[in-house]
Amino acid sequence: MNGYRPTVATISLGAVRHNVRAIQEKVGSSMVMAVVKANGYGHGMLEVARASLKAGAKWLGIATVDEALALRKAGISSPVLILGPTFPDTAEICVSNDISVAVGTFDLARTLGRSALRIRKKARMHIKVDTGMGRFGFWWKDLISALGGLKKIKGIHLEGVFTHFAVSDIADPSYTRWQNSNFRRFLDAAARAMVRFDIIHAANSGAILQHPGTYYDMVRAGVVLYGMLPDPKTSSTVPTEPVMTLTTKLVEIRQHPKGRFISYGLTWKTPRKSRIGTLPIGYGDGLSRKYSNRGEVVIRGRRAPIVGKVCMDQTLVDVTHIPEAEVGDDVLLWGKMGKDVLKVEEVSQWAETITYDITCSLGSRVPRVYV
Repeated sequence: MNGYRPTVATISLGAVRHNVRAIQEKVGSSMVMAVVKANGYGHGMLEVARASLKAGAKWLGIATVDEALALRKAGISSPVLILGPTFPDTAEICVSNDISVAVGTFDLARTLGRSALRIRKKARMHIKVDTGMGRFGFWWKDLISALGGLKKIKGIHLEGVFTHFAVSDIADPSYTRWQNSNFRRFLDAAARAMVRFDIIHAANSGAILQHPGTYYDMVRAGVVLYGMLPDPKTSSTVPTEPVMTLTTKLVEIRQHPKGRFISYGLTWKTPRKSRIGTLPIGYGDGLSRKYSNRGEVVIRGRRAPIVGKVCMDQTLVDVTHIPEAEVGDDVLLWGKMGKDVLKVEEVSQWAETITYDITCSLGSRVPRVYV
């Protein structure tokens, strides 16, 4: 137990290292970028970054300038790419800290170039090509006709070019193949225009698992780095290990007669004389209210259903069928505890969301313990 609260997320850095090596084996000679944005998908950005680099990852992917600067402040000097859009007024601090920037507008490209010339350094840019995601970047056809203007910008280094797949995690490969075809057409046009990029990358987690034709020079390992699937139906072609295990303890068990309402909203009534356990964790910790009356936990090797509404700080479970359960027992919410396993993929379905959302939503008051 960390501190005075028994709720803890245990993070296996050994699993992180194993996953990086397994991904590398899958993608062959392509470099691996460990995506550690959003505090390492809730696992801890700095710790996961160091473990990934130790295991052979060559790049780190983040979402914001602040995340990139936190890595630099921590002494991490490896290549870092901001994957999302940035404001032009952050150009100089990115250039001065050797932070690579995803560029989807000429305004940002020119500002980066001016900043680079002013401080006598090259601005490291990865051109973001929109091939069908529709979120951020140059539309691929429009950029082909503007390649000449890109070449004229002084002070920049075209370190990379990349695209992002919208549905690489689903069974139907047609849209991803279409996006990849668009990307290849852009790359061919860039080659004809004598515009060269050091690193070409496209594959996200779904593509790493299901689309080997998209690996190029580098792959971006996001959710797969953490031992999770982007979708429960995604093909599990890389033997990863889950990195996070969330546990707590039974803090109280109460006896209730048949017909008593449990928790807010009167959404669950005891169907019989019942033993109801209290867990010291709730939506204030990131445990979704959608688990109310549908989620489960594991106690003494057996599933116990969550009953009533999940509260801010407490969650109630029915342990009537586990008569040996007692206060102080360990409770598994997801991950692996001894022989017990409760996959995040299953948990995410109870919340009607994706695995990323589950770990990213885990609150800051849940301590992370690294093993």
